[in-house]
Amino acid sequence: MLTIRIDEKPEALPFYLQIKLQICDQIRSGALPAGTRLPSSRGLAHQLQIARGSVVRAYEELCQEGLCTSGVGIGTLVCEHQNQPDMAGQTDTQASTLQVPDEPLNSGSGLISLLPSLATTEYLPKSELRKGFDRVLRYSSRLTAFNESAGDHRLRQLICEKLLPERSIRAQPQNVLIVPGTQYGSMLIALTLNKHRSDLHFGEPGYLDIARNFSRFGFSLKAHPMDNNGIILDSQLGKNDVLYLMPEHHFPQCITLSEKRRQEISHQLVNNGLMLIEDDYDSEFYYERMPLPALKSQQGHENIIYSGTFSKTLFNSLRLGYLVAEADLIQEMASLHWSLSRGTSGLLQHWVAELLAAGTLTKHTQRMRTVYQRKRDKVAELLAHRCPEWQFDVPKGGLQFFVNVGSPEMADQIIAKCRDMNIRMAHPSNYVLHDKSLMNFIIIGFGSASLSDIEKSIEELLL
Repeated sequence: MLTIRIDEKPEALPFYLQIKLQICDQIRSGALPAGTRLPSSRGLAHQLQIARGSVVRAYEELCQEGLCTSGVGIGTLVCEHQNQPDMAGQTDTQASTLQVPDEPLNSGSGLISLLPSLATTEYLPKSELRKGFDRVLRYSSRLTAFNESAGDHRLRQLICEKLLPERSIRAQPQNVLIVPGTQYGSMLIALTLNKHRSDLHFGEPGYLDIARNFSRFGFSLKAHPMDNNGIILDSQLGKNDVLYLMPEHHFPQCITLSEKRRQEISHQLVNNGLMLIEDDYDSEFYYERMPLPALKSQQGHENIIYSGTFSKTLFNSLRLGYLVAEADLIQEMASLHWSLSRGTSGLLQHWVAELLAAGTLTKHTQRMRTVYQRKRDKVAELLAHRCPEWQFDVPKGGLQFFVNVGSPEMADQIIAKCRDMNIRMAHPSNYVLHDKSLMNFIIIGFGSASLSDIEKSIEELLL
């Protein structure tokens, strides 16, 4: 039976999101099994004493994300392919990825977020950020026209001069496409590559949002196991295949792809026609060594699409990133981008270009590397002292701990307790397709929460 509680406090989420997220939780837990008919939008709105439009929007998004289906005469039903408790042996990987992820939303002032890969805004150089905006507005006439479909030329030039060399990548502006976030960029890639390729390969546990986007555009999904050396490819990949990698910090485990595995994949790029997407989402946050050169800098780079982002260095809601690839592929994706949205926000592009040119981003990144390393060390000490039965490796980079808590049942108990305590912690099913035996972990993000809040959360979880 569906149970919905609406929080009417001013700082609470919009009603439609509260409804959607609560239904997601109940589907995931098995409280709403496959085939369950949800109440009519009119009936639920009347029951909750809210506008019907909020319920309609929640149902529409659930259907768009594959959690539910609807039709005339049947109402809205929970889909049969969701990640229910009895699906440990499921082999239909493409369907099972459509489970909705935990979203890093602001859910009230009392909430503590331990969601992974979230940047803190506490140390933003606000004065420098304002100066950057002032410089943009000083020449406001530049904002009256659209940028090139591939993005602001100055920003692309600065990326080539200031960011890519740090990853040993040589590129020209015609090799760069500015996109409104990695998710959007992945959809451009999927829509462009699906004419000639059919299968997406990725490591599991892993960042399934990209796989989810490829699945929406017809790709078959192939999950591969991970070990301490990175992804394990048990077969040769070729011209029908796309491999999605995070070689510096595989998410969420923060595993670095070993040199041997890098060479094996490079061989397949050169000899088999494999296409690779290299997601370099937070390599700037390294704590014990410099990051390895990007795969895009090495042999076979013509078949690599490199993805970078500004969201981790500034703030996640910025939604500004970039793709680096061969010029003809960039032009094809830029044309599609123009058709879909008339390009990326000119204001944001001009602003970030000013920050890059002034050195503001570089200085802020260096400062945050020190801040995050101190937080990482404190959290590692806390976990080792308070949770000796939990198994984890101290991450050499990134913004989260991957913690083995012993069993999927223990992970479920911890997540449920977090919900009761107003703590946001991502469920392991966000990172695993269908094998419930792999869901024996929790992710503790330390980027956005304060050390005192993290310590308080762990102490309360252990009570």
